[in-house]
Amino acid sequence: ARQQIAKLFKLKENEVIFTSGATESNNLAIKGVCFKYSNRGKHIITSAGEHASVLNSFHQLEEKFGFRVTYLPIYDDGKVRLDDLKKAITDDTILVSIMAVNNEVGSINDIEEIASYLKSFPKIMFHVDATQAIGKIDLSYRDVDLVSISAHKINGFKGSGVLLKKENADLAPLLS
Repeated sequence: ARQQIAKLFKLKENEVIFTSGATESNNLAIKGVCFKYSNRGKHIITSAGEHASVLNSFHQLEEKFGFRVTYLPIYDDGKVRLDDLKKAITDDTILVSIMAVNNEVGSINDIEEIASYLKSFPKIMFHVDATQAIGKIDLSYRDVDLVSISAHKINGFKGSGVLLKKENADLAPLLS
């Protein structure tokens, strides 16, 4: 399974982490990056329309661990705007987390445009919750550092998921 997933996404086998689903993948990606790279900065960015597992991770980091969070607005079309992201980035930003497809209204964020822009910020990791996108729309994740997937959305087993993690993205473990 690891070989098949790695081949499908053009990754190395060590870049595929099995989880219990997208909630665990989201938590591991977000908190793993923040705990690992907090020495680089404590500003993180997401959108106001993310899945609860992402929003609750950001709230916890903000309330319990002193991270400063920018919640990008969602517009009438259900999407974030690149201009808002550009204005939100600071020298202290270490993570941007934006879902590919909204789980409630179906809007599709321009992940490739965001990823292309963020390439010019080497200390910022880009996480995408792709749970609603995988197998439904064609997106390139080439320039995305971390991608969360839930298997049951693509006819896999409930209670299983994957975090795709590029080698450049080190994570602090959540469990010790």
